[in-house]
Amino acid sequence: MTVKTAGVLEPDPVIRRALISGLKQAGLSARALPDAGEGARVGLVVLGPGVSRKAAEARRIRERHPQALVLQAQRRPEKAAHADGALPLPLSPADLRVRLPELVQLRALRRGSGAGEGPLDPRTAFYAYQYFKEVLFVEVKRARRHGFPLALALCAFDPMEARTREDLRDQLFGGLALAVRRSLRDTDYPVQVGPDRVLVLMPHTDLPAAVVVSQRICERVAKASLTSGDRVLRPTISIGVSAAPAHGQERSFEDLVAQAQGALERAMAAGGNQVESQGAAAREETSG
Repeated sequence: MTVKTAGVLEPDPVIRRALISGLKQAGLSARALPDAGEGARVGLVVLGPGVSRKAAEARRIRERHPQALVLQAQRRPEKAAHADGALPLPLSPADLRVRLPELVQLRALRRGSGAGEGPLDPRTAFYAYQYFKEVLFVEVKRARRHGFPLALALCAFDPMEARTREDLRDQLFGGLALAVRRSLRDTDYPVQVGPDRVLVLMPHTDLPAAVVVSQRICERVAKASLTSGDRVLRPTISIGVSAAPAHGQERSFEDLVAQAQGALERAMAAGGNQVESQGAAAREETSG
């Protein structure tokens, strides 16, 4: 599906005009929507920040425009579960031109697959790496091209004292998935990259912010427990974080993964239940 037409639903005329102008600069035929349920069919609908009852309006849009991509325009990174994605403000036409095909692909994965089917991992319902790797590569290239920061976190369970059955492992990963989802924005991508590894790609995020998100995930997992017979399992995870700055040395996706893997290994070697980053390694080398 190629998006060529867009509609904007926003009560404030100044904001509405700015959104329409930005969409036109991105190469779309854009106009105001008088109402969520009115107007000719469009390929993209943008909900402005001034729209009240956003979830209800999104439902009405999908009833009238079932094929349309629904984006929530917002000034701060926040959850937008009612939409197919977030549209950061101020709107960047160049960024939107690159993101639109990716957003269409993501929506197709979400709508076309349930847990355990192809593109989604059966234990976590995160994107499976083999289906999602192209999006990861494109996101890193896009950050480099447009000069915004991007971070990557690699999560893994710390070793446990006792062996766990496969069904318990599934429950543990379900808990990890919940901790990750509750800690992320809608613009972040959780991807299952192996049987015991979860990768989180965080566009528009620098290293300090990614470390904060990762620490939040660690804390959520550490507060959980799982009972099995007479045992109480208290799992912990370690996370390695890497980042590509907005300006400076260019890093490929492979570079970021390698740096995150190294940081993850340091976190686990230090006892686990913690976050390590590429910046920490650099500081150690400098001080040494």
